[in-house]
Amino acid sequence: MIYLDNAATTKPNEDVIQTYTQMNQQYFFNPNSPHSAGIKIAHLLDKARENIKQYLNLKDPFNIIFTSGATESNNIALQGMAKAKKRFGNTILTTKMEHPSVLETMRGLEDEGFNLKYIKTTNDGKLDISSLQELLNDDVVLVTCMHVNNVMGQIQPIEEISRILEEYPKVHFHVDGVQGFGKVPLDINLADSYSLSAHKFHGLKGSGILAIKQIKSIKQIIFGGGQEQGLRSGTVNAPVNIALAKAMRIMNDRMEGNAQALSQRGKEIRAFVEQYKGVLINSPIDAAPYILNISFPGVKGEVLVNAFSKFEIYLSTTSACSSKKSSHNETLKAMGLSNLVIEGSIRISIAPDLTNEQIERFKDAFDKVYKEVKELIKYEL
Repeated sequence: MIYLDNAATTKPNEDVIQTYTQMNQQYFFNPNSPHSAGIKIAHLLDKARENIKQYLNLKDPFNIIFTSGATESNNIALQGMAKAKKRFGNTILTTKMEHPSVLETMRGLEDEGFNLKYIKTTNDGKLDISSLQELLNDDVVLVTCMHVNNVMGQIQPIEEISRILEEYPKVHFHVDGVQGFGKVPLDINLADSYSLSAHKFHGLKGSGILAIKQIKSIKQIIFGGGQEQGLRSGTVNAPVNIALAKAMRIMNDRMEGNAQALSQRGKEIRAFVEQYKGVLINSPIDAAPYILNISFPGVKGEVLVNAFSKFEIYLSTTSACSSKKSSHNETLKAMGLSNLVIEGSIRISIAPDLTNEQIERFKDAFDKVYKEVKELIKYEL
């Protein structure tokens, strides 16, 4: 098997699985229980939070809230802050390049009466800074933007956005950091809140965090026993959260080597694909090298995924969270790509452990798939 769908999920690290198993066997206690075993696991969780803040280089007053993943983190941050700030303003801003967990949450807020406005994107799929500046006014209370795009790999100008928002102190700036952590450097302190999913960096599914500054001012949207400082009620899953901290530590320790490997292999695959007539590379040249979106115009993306699967090469069409929907991907539409290009797009997303032998096998399979479908490719667009 050659797995090239790492933007959808990654293979869990063996040490992370071992940590999770050990915690379940020896420290399965409820951290909210008053007995000594519960108190001990609560201390371990507190240590994990402190470690995570160090791995992310977070300064006070950031707090770490454990969640089931970035979808929940995005919902807590966006719904909670929008509702908390409603008395100060009614306008919220995002782009059409965002993950469905952000877009659909923002549209839900629009249904509740918020004024949702979309920041324009440039032709290469980045947030248009001039459009942001035009939309900003005293009524804006929330701005959200992802760090690295999950479909195309564009690296968004988070630093510049943060500088602009300094002039609008009542605006909460949320960053969806799912695809960037451990691969593309970012000073997270520039944001007011930041979300992650462990399974995107070789951790376990069902585990994530929300790092947030203004924890005392946010409105809760999940009600119950008041765990996670009242923001995420429900029995805390200590084993999976401590395993998340372990995955984050491993990712941090290997960050430099991983970056070099991803850059080298991403460039090699991109240069290889460029040789094929009619195949379009949609990801801009300065995108994160581990995500490459390409199109075979005239050939359905699902056909291509199935063709590669026959060689035990697994890639995807777009985001795994939207690939089964019939509508065209909003990221590709926002870039102004034609339906023909969108329908023929596939996403290759690599991990640092991709070997030279696997790359050669991918190239061989790519050549065979291309020869199978080249008569269907529309060269004139």
